[in-house]
Amino acid sequence: MQGIESSTPLIKRFISLIYNDIYTTYRFCFPLVFKWTANKGGAAIFAFGTGVTMIALYSFSPNASPVPFYLFAALSQFFFSGFNTAIYTIIPDCVEYGEWVTGVRNDGFQYAFISLGNKIGMALGISLLAQALEAAGYVSNAAQNETVLSIMRHAFSTIPGILWVATAAALFFYKLNKRTYNRIVEVIRHRAAKKRGLRSIAK
Repeated sequence: MQGIESSTPLIKRFISLIYNDIYTTYRFCFPLVFKWTANKGGAAIFAFGTGVTMIALYSFSPNASPVPFYLFAALSQFFFSGFNTAIYTIIPDCVEYGEWVTGVRNDGFQYAFISLGNKIGMALGISLLAQALEAAGYVSNAAQNETVLSIMRHAFSTIPGILWVATAAALFFYKLNKRTYNRIVEVIRHRAAKKRGLRSIAK
């Protein structure tokens, strides 16, 4: 917040324009990436972009170099928005795939498990960061030592950036494309129709 408050009105205006333009571009970019990759593999691209731009943030300061700092911050949000869209379209694929493999449809469990995982991740992340800052000598409402400042910088740049790159590597192997998905749906429908036919005969 101190970096934003100390920025000039021109820098603030520039930041606002970048955020708005990138958000508008995102709305048109994601469908193109999805079409280009032919499946939800675009999530890997957006995850990688998020990681790289967050790692780049470590090299800049909102006070010393506000323009590149906020530019990379905006770009990281752009890539994150694309990833967030992709990952929540992958979840229904998992529901269909799970039903295809096991014969059991568990929509509620899938979404509940994802929600639980998000909450556990946020709780652990915040807790670990607080413990690290306390161990480094964090003092509320006071000037912080270099170790504390270094932990803060790494906590919002390099550490999550590396994890995002690792996420991109995992998602690279996501191979459920549109053709395969449609085939899975057809198999599920065929099974359901067969069950209905057997039930009708039994009656």
